[in-house]
Amino acid sequence: MTAETVTVVVPTFNRPESLHRAVESLFWQSMRKDGFKVLIVDNSREATARFAYDALEARAPEAIALTYLHAPEPGVANARNAAMDALTTPLAAFLDDDQTAPIHWLEKLLEAHERFGAAVTFGPVLTALPDYITEHRAYFEHFFARDPGHRDGYIHKPWGCGNALLDTRQIPGTKPWFDARMNEVGGEDDVLFARIAEAGGKFAWAASAGVNEHPLPQRISLSYTLRRAFAYGQGPCTLARKASPPRIGSLLMWMGIGAGKFVLHGSAWLGLWAARQPRRAYQLDEAIRGLGKVFFWKKMRFYGASTVRQAARPDDETQASHAGTPGGGAMAANH
Repeated sequence: MTAETVTVVVPTFNRPESLHRAVESLFWQSMRKDGFKVLIVDNSREATARFAYDALEARAPEAIALTYLHAPEPGVANARNAAMDALTTPLAAFLDDDQTAPIHWLEKLLEAHERFGAAVTFGPVLTALPDYITEHRAYFEHFFARDPGHRDGYIHKPWGCGNALLDTRQIPGTKPWFDARMNEVGGEDDVLFARIAEAGGKFAWAASAGVNEHPLPQRISLSYTLRRAFAYGQGPCTLARKASPPRIGSLLMWMGIGAGKFVLHGSAWLGLWAARQPRRAYQLDEAIRGLGKVFFWKKMRFYGASTVRQAARPDDETQASHAGTPGGGAMAANH
């Protein structure tokens, strides 16, 4: 593999410090002498990543070619679509600006792609929490991670774009590939992955191509994660509703499943909360995911301009348990 083959795409929004950490981890990749491209997509209107890019370009290893792209219309889909329009290589590896890549990350992703030839190759995401996080620590580590324990090989369920290698030669249909309707709520890649699957495309897993995720401090709270859980729960209903024609029977089935999950896990959480059981947050998370299936039309915003409105709040289980009630809203892709 050479710089003419793969580009690492790093979308960023008002996080210069995180961007420095993410891109500098790429400078230590085992492939740095072979060379690859890095495309930084600045998704802020004010081009806040420009100074960080200039500093990073000055320190980049000779064989790593950095490129800056300003995509001023905020939104995660807008940033990814702009990157795809500017892409000059057949392969695109996505690294989020709150992630860091161990030295063999890109090498292992590419090895899995060469071995399996999948349209999209995914790798694990491991959570790196600050030491001061003690309450619900195991839950937060689990929530922000993506490590289903798969071995190398083909998988049936696609995961998110963070830590994924996309072979653009295997994408059917025309651009834009990412759904701009999901700009602020996530799940912008659902339609893309569904299109790939319908065309017979394959998904693969690279177990040794893990990255570390460093959640923003204001996101390490139940008030945030339960809103995301509500959105994740909506995933099956969103796909059923967006099908052409809409799959009404499937939508009603998932709503029924969601109601059952809310009652079952909500009851379990109440008992564990009364006993102050340390792992009670897992049950509350499952209950809220169920509620998301029932109120599948509600929206929450997590990306683009919404990011700067997310202020840190105390971790209040009573307040957070209402985050998924009518009036909150969400949409996302995961179950």
